[in-house]
Amino acid sequence: MMEWEHTRRVALTDDHLLPLINVVFLLLIFFMLVGAIAVPERLDVLPPSSVSAFRPNEVGMDIVIDQHGDVLLDDEIVTMERLVSTLSGEEAPDRIRLKADANLEANGILDVLDILRDAGVAHVQLVTVSKR
Repeated sequence: MMEWEHTRRVALTDDHLLPLINVVFLLLIFFMLVGAIAVPERLDVLPPSSVSAFRPNEVGMDIVIDQHGDVLLDDEIVTMERLVSTLSGEEAPDRIRLKADANLEANGILDVLDILRDAGVAHVQLVTVSKR
């Protein structure tokens, strides 16, 4: 009787690792994209809370006011005079998103709103945090 010699074919390549490498790279790309969505802000601002379901438009200029009254325009802290000159220029936007700290005194936001009104800004959206 003849005996068959059982030989195993040993794979010298790592073909079984390719799907794992593909999954790792896809996860890496996914987390890189998701992590880049939230841009850290220059000023620490906690907006007031609201129950409104309205979402602010993504079109327009952002103005951020912290609890001390510092005004941030285009990632740069500006004075009120600089804010007036920027908004009264030829490239003045007609839509503004205003993000003010909840602990800011009313006079701080009223001064900025007066400047926006005098500059002829047609739409001002106040950014809030949902209570839900």
